[in-house]
Amino acid sequence: MAISAQCECGKRISVSDVLAGKTIRCPQCGKGIAIGGVPQKARGAPAKPRPRGSPGIYISKGKLIALGVVVVFGIVGYTFYSGPLNVHFQWVEKAQKADSDLRDVIPFAIEAYTSQHSYYYPSKTHVAPFLDGDIHFYRDFWVMELPDKIRFDGKSTQGDFSGYYHPATGEIEADVSYGGYTVAGLADVAKPTGTFHMTGRENNGQPEAESGGYKLRVIAQQRRPEE
Repeated sequence: MAISAQCECGKRISVSDVLAGKTIRCPQCGKGIAIGGVPQKARGAPAKPRPRGSPGIYISKGKLIALGVVVVFGIVGYTFYSGPLNVHFQWVEKAQKADSDLRDVIPFAIEAYTSQHSYYYPSKTHVAPFLDGDIHFYRDFWVMELPDKIRFDGKSTQGDFSGYYHPATGEIEADVSYGGYTVAGLADVAKPTGTFHMTGRENNGQPEAESGGYKLRVIAQQRRPEE
């Protein structure tokens, strides 16, 4: 690159940058001309500052905690809605049928079992067994799906009963007391004389049950032994 220099006599010359820092003679007057350093342009433009990278996204600690809380509550809320709350709604739809099935099947089972074993005489008795008071169902709330069976208990006019109801099939399995006398589902005026295990269901609107592997049926015309 050329360097421009000027003599005292006014002569301006242009020389190669290899002569920078040296002295040459003026071609006009012969005096020495000191050649200066490489001009600014020859040295090259000052390096441009490197552009900084895009600034990172900064989230304060408080916002991170708040975001974490929102995420956790969202997960818990979704889990609760799709699990326990959904199961609750499923059971609400089946609970009325479960109550109705038990009120039909268990009294039938008591009447049939006691008539077959000479404890009950339908032709001589004016009041058939029936469930007295509320039926209590017990199920876990914190579950993700409706259980296969739900425990229940209650009282009939002849004593206590308890067992399991199967929501999917309507099947009933229970231990049922008989021979006693209960008032309003609360007070036992007379203690039960026995208990039997039964399975049963509502079939086309009619109750049916089994006990000990035998189908239960009401024997309407059975007479007392002393008659």
